[in-house]
Amino acid sequence: MAMQRLHWKTWTATLLVLGLGRTVLAAETAAPGQRAPAAWAPKLYALCMEISDAKQRTIPQQAEMLRSLGFDGVGYPLWFDESLEANLRTLDKAGLEVYLLYTSIDLSPNAPPYDPRLAEAIRRLKGRPVTICVLLRGFPPGDPRGDEPAVKILRQLGDLAAESGLRISVYHHTGDWTESLADALRVVAKTDHPRVGANFNLCHWLMVDGEKDYRPLLRQNAAKIFAVTINGAKLGSKTWTNGLIQPLDQGDFDNPALLATLRQVGYRGPIGLMCYGIPGDAQEHLQRSMKVWKSWQAEKPPERSGP
Repeated sequence: MAMQRLHWKTWTATLLVLGLGRTVLAAETAAPGQRAPAAWAPKLYALCMEISDAKQRTIPQQAEMLRSLGFDGVGYPLWFDESLEANLRTLDKAGLEVYLLYTSIDLSPNAPPYDPRLAEAIRRLKGRPVTICVLLRGFPPGDPRGDEPAVKILRQLGDLAAESGLRISVYHHTGDWTESLADALRVVAKTDHPRVGANFNLCHWLMVDGEKDYRPLLRQNAAKIFAVTINGAKLGSKTWTNGLIQPLDQGDFDNPALLATLRQVGYRGPIGLMCYGIPGDAQEHLQRSMKVWKSWQAEKPPERSGP
């Protein structure tokens, strides 16, 4: 008996509007009768908002502030002592997820690569949607001497993360061994571990590679982008405060275009709002950024048309 197959392929175009008048045409496929994919609505969390807060709020006060402003979560330096459990309880009570925790890795020879309590901290985070971000230090940016120790350490950490259902992400940071996104992705590829990826940090991208187009790297390495941080930014600036790190209502960098690219390449993780060095009362600038974020999210794609 001959077997017959039906081939259904309907091409539709979704006009994505992400604020500031930017539009991106994205081709998508859907079989007849299928429900349209859910709207892209990434969670937003605050990162480094406590460092320059004029009010110097405690973590319980920070949690209450973020909850009241509508943030979904938060990112912090990784806690290694008993404060880990205490802070997690505080954030759980406020209904905030911990999406990112960061720590430093020393690649230099004859030095402990990381805090000996790191493995236990990762185990205690099991079941949470947190990405452990690592800042790789110990050599000048891009120095090939860092390759061998970096790959070895990242594979070790990838195995630890896998046991707890977490992921490790290389945090490219100006002045670090992996100060560029390209270097971070290069060592990630060399590590070749399913639990090891890289951040896209807008402010550090602009400081190191601001004259380049970020889209090719994001498209070519979409599966290995494990975390994203954004902020308002003034193009061409070489300072953090009032330059490459500002609230979302300031600067001239086109964040909606970046978000559209992330949507197109299939990024489905949360978005971190970088707040390092933003002066004044954190509540004031966080409220302004949240207002902009909500305005972007309120812009919905139009209904799908036929083929």
